[in-house]
Amino acid sequence: MAIGVASVAGYALLVLTGRMLTPAEYGLFVSFWGVLFGIGGSLSIVEQEAARQTATRPGERLPSMHAVAVSAAVLAGLMAAATLLPPVALRLYGDANSRIGLVVVLAAIGFAVQFAVRGTLIGSGAVRQYAGIVVAEAVARLAVLLALAAAFGVNLSTAAIAVGSGSYAWLAWLAHARRVAPWMRLDSREWGAVFRRTASLMVAAALTASVITGYPAMVTALTDRAPGNAGGAVFAALTVSRVPLLLVSPLQAVAVPAVVRWRAHAHSSGGSRLRRLLIAGSLLAVALGIIGGAAGWLWGPAVVRLVYGPAYDVASAVVATLVLSAFLLAWVLLMSAALVALAAYRRMTVMWLAAAGTTAVWLAASPMGVVETTAVGALVGPIAAAAFGVFTLWSLTSPASPPASAPSQASMP
Repeated sequence: MAIGVASVAGYALLVLTGRMLTPAEYGLFVSFWGVLFGIGGSLSIVEQEAARQTATRPGERLPSMHAVAVSAAVLAGLMAAATLLPPVALRLYGDANSRIGLVVVLAAIGFAVQFAVRGTLIGSGAVRQYAGIVVAEAVARLAVLLALAAAFGVNLSTAAIAVGSGSYAWLAWLAHARRVAPWMRLDSREWGAVFRRTASLMVAAALTASVITGYPAMVTALTDRAPGNAGGAVFAALTVSRVPLLLVSPLQAVAVPAVVRWRAHAHSSGGSRLRRLLIAGSLLAVALGIIGGAAGWLWGPAVVRLVYGPAYDVASAVVATLVLSAFLLAWVLLMSAALVALAAYRRMTVMWLAAAGTTAVWLAASPMGVVETTAVGALVGPIAAAAFGVFTLWSLTSPASPPASAPSQASMP
């Protein structure tokens, strides 16, 4: 229910923004969106790791939520501050003197705490509280957008402020999270360990975000021209196909403890069960992708025009390709959560490195126009990641392989 409500609110915000801005302005807005949620996505794996630790070692003394939040906020803030540099701001926001990067910095810091709080809640079994943050985050953005539209009108800056406001939904749940995860004093050595561990997790998640929420920013940065009206239209189609992927994160957080429990019974039936799910999930993802792609071919362009207006005109083949890529990415995200549950961090990082690397190479080398380059690039990365993920999980889920908590698997990259 929470995912459904948040999905509707997210779609409403993007549709209203697309209608209030021109296609060219919307292209820059989606680039901002990609930067912000790319950084936010780099923090989501901290939430998954908290769920894994709770499921596997409930009695172990681990760094508190506060330490993880502080280290993640510092690292995310530094990444966001880099977008204030004039050459970077010009490339991403269309203006070397743009101050939208300040919104990204503040929102990134809020995201860091938000994911720490979410991880604490889901790890402690507070599912209703967790669902509440999922809803509040999306609804807060929509409410602020409507308030700003009524008071000042909507431009690129006010739309960015509305989106950034959702990163502070955690304020309403902070007291509950502090009761679950009280403050722990750490010495300098322990703080260093927390920063290194958080940085390792964020590197892997940043690769993930670069091909999902950060993909429009990748296109803008690696192609040799501004998005323009054509780029804004294809970004609108991309947004329609990928907004639900923002809400896969809660499913990943819930999936991690489940995989840990199944893996604990690997010597009985857990390994076989995981392999059956791997085969079934892969076949289902391909089948749904083909069906979704066919629907995108037939009705996708009309849906984009209906949602965003007649100025957003995209070819049928482009929408079909984007929809197919979204289904494959959803399955890759769930495989990534399974790798976290199995403590296979290095292999999970390699999987997303394959996705981001192949996508970046295509975007930089493509001889096609921005529309075709964006569509094909959206499919290249998920295919590479899915191939690696299926092979890796098959090898890790053998009934005879050691449990996930074994020391050889638990080390970080």
